[in-house]
Parts: sequence; C-alpha cells; structure tokens
Amino acid sequence: MNSKEIIGMKIIDKNAKDVAKIAEISFDTKTYGITKIIASTGNPISKKFYEIDPKNILALGDYLLIDTTVEELSQNKLDKIPESTGTNIKINESVGKTVIDADGNVAGKIANIDINFDNLEVENVTLAKSSSFGKPKDIYTLSKEDIERFGDYVITNKKIPNSEKVDEESEKTEEKTVDIE
Repeated sequence: MNSKEIIGMKIIDKNAKDVAKIAEISFDTKTYGITKIIASTGNPISKKFYEIDPKNILALGDYLLIDTTVEELSQNKLDKIPESTGTNIKINESVGKTVIDADGNVAGKIANIDINFDNLEVENVTLAKSSSFGKPKDIYTLSKEDIERFGDYVITNKKIPNSEKVDEESEKTEEKTVDIE
C-alpha cells in the first residue's frame, strides 16, 4: 500500500472505537522494517500524538485496526511527532529526497513509498522527475534491494536512464539536411 494512501487513514481500536488518524510512519533505513506509527487526534491548534507499536496492528484495509484500546494508547501520549534518530527515518522526511544513481547523476526525487503491512516493511520507492510544468514525469520504481544508502540523499546501485538526453538524441537523428537552391 502506498504511503500517500496510509497517512491520514483512520485508526480503529479492538473495541471498535475511532481512535485517531495516522500522522506519520517511521522505518529503519538498514532493514526497511516499520519501527513505529504515530497517530494524531484533535484540531491543528491542539493536536495530541500517540505512538503505536507495529506489533499491535491487526489489519490494514480501509482502516487501520489495532489491538489496543483508547485508554492503553493514551499511555503513549506525545507532545509532538518525535525527530528521526539513528537509522530510523520518517516517511514524510523521505518523500522529496534527491536520489543519485550509480553514475552519480540525479535520478529524481522520492515521490512515494510502498509499504507491505503483511511483513511490516518498506517494499518500493517511487521516483519522479519534475517537468517544467510542475507535474512529475519519468516515474521509476526502485526496490529496497536497489538502494545502497539512505541519508541526506538516497544512493541507488542502478543506472537510471536520463530521458532528457534520450529525447535530445532522438531529435538529432530526426534532423534532415535540405539543400535550398
């Protein structure tokens, strides 16, 4: 399931009560396992945040079902979404990071992250290059095996074709010489 669909999803507890909405998901950049889910309630001025252990997830479909109650969840109350530490990084921090390919060229930026909730891990990262009109183009998907390093930048072990160079080359081959007499 892609992260854009998950963020903002309602969370239901084991007593069938509406608990909160998913505000953030953190994952480990070495194992790609989901390390925690942050839920939020309230309005933008007085939001409350809660940390949910991924082990408490029962199911994910149209809603996230968890094996805790509202009362148990309130014991994990946070004032704000915690900062990323160590090898853990938040999904929202990852989206927009620049990806560098094996040739050292900019391959694009992370547009989305696919999460497998059966295994509780990140499966794929979707890259996109922006066009001059702001819409993403040249969408490319990388598996977690294709990623070498995850830091300020993301480095991949793949060579990703640069479509702009390909377009320029195809334009050159289409040019014809015409003699004007």
